[in-house]
Amino acid sequence: TEPGRPAGRPAGRTTRPVMVASAWDFWRSIGSPRHVCAPMVDQSEAAFRVLTRSLGVQLAYTPMLHARLMVEAPAYRAHTFDPEPDGVDRPLVAQLAGHDASVLLAAGRLVQSHVDAVDINFGCPQGIARKGRYGAFLLDEPELAVSLVRALAEGLDVPVTAKVRLLPSVDASVALCRRMQEAGASALCVHGRTKEQNKHRSGPADWAAIARIVEALDIPVIANGGIATADDVAECLARTGAAAVMSSEALLENPALFCANVDPDSGAYLDQPELARRYLRVCRQLPPPTLGHVRSHLFKLLHAPLRHQPLLREDLLEATSLDDVEPVVERLAACSHHQPAFHTPRFDAAASWYWRHRTAAVSADGELGETRGAGGASSPESRSRAELEAAALERRDRRRREKKRRRRQRGAASVAAAPAVAVL
Repeated sequence: TEPGRPAGRPAGRTTRPVMVASAWDFWRSIGSPRHVCAPMVDQSEAAFRVLTRSLGVQLAYTPMLHARLMVEAPAYRAHTFDPEPDGVDRPLVAQLAGHDASVLLAAGRLVQSHVDAVDINFGCPQGIARKGRYGAFLLDEPELAVSLVRALAEGLDVPVTAKVRLLPSVDASVALCRRMQEAGASALCVHGRTKEQNKHRSGPADWAAIARIVEALDIPVIANGGIATADDVAECLARTGAAAVMSSEALLENPALFCANVDPDSGAYLDQPELARRYLRVCRQLPPPTLGHVRSHLFKLLHAPLRHQPLLREDLLEATSLDDVEPVVERLAACSHHQPAFHTPRFDAAASWYWRHRTAAVSADGELGETRGAGGASSPESRSRAELEAAALERRDRRRREKKRRRRQRGAASVAAAPAVAVL
């Protein structure tokens, strides 16, 4: 039985058998991946993708590519679409965003020779997606969404996939996913949250809803949402029956999530400084579009020591090249006591960039505790909206106070470093 297709279910129950066979042929052709790196704007660039592949990722997506800009702006295309030429970064899916079938098709034709599939973004919940009429907001226009899948499936030479979020009704989600399958999608990635579950209102991912979709479809389904540890990976696969699981933000901080921070070759434990070093080594081979991409990754990889070393944070911000960045990383590595220690008994959620986003249940003694959400994902209990807003305001105020303190420190350091003036 194929992973993601329950035993005993006849292929093609709701879809033409040849279409289902083609979908699974495609899945096998890319190695039947189980661990997937998500599409992330300005984050899933080639260097990061290649790093994660060395640590357990078996399928990766490009950053979201705006279809109209891909077609109209060669500079944008060169900046955002970065396929690695030597085959190290495969299998690879290019994700496109847009609402015009002709534009999406033109963009797909520009990238199809460099990737294994083209994906349509029906998952972005941000305000910019509403303004641009793409992402999860197209789920409110199901006829259009299905027509886009059909247009690309019929017009491209590579398989077409889609990444979706849940609709408010699980039955409606199942029905729409079935329609996308019928329109020619070779695989679907399902994020177990609605578009309204975003940022501080995210809540736990609904793995039970994903399981309903997996059961209803005949094509591979990738489960997304609530994947923070290697245990989550195994549990999500078991509870949903999905063909694979995808991680996004947690993978940004811990690219070794899928291998539980154990080097697949040497068996050594991989801490945050070592992951940062490995990322920088890949950057030497595959330079990211800007140094800003590098900084953004390092701010997540080294979140804890950077919080405790504001002057080194300033040095990282002021760096203008990888040559400037590498010594800062080594100085931060010396602060080894400030680490989240993923996948060890010493795990410290308070030291983690990703876990600070997750709403924590605080026990009577003030310790951070994890509880399980309704969907089965290992996510802490939700707090009220008022509490979340208050916490966000407090974080903002802390950042402002820290910024003022760093300015005072820099001013004092400048005065101390100034040469003494002789008084005649």
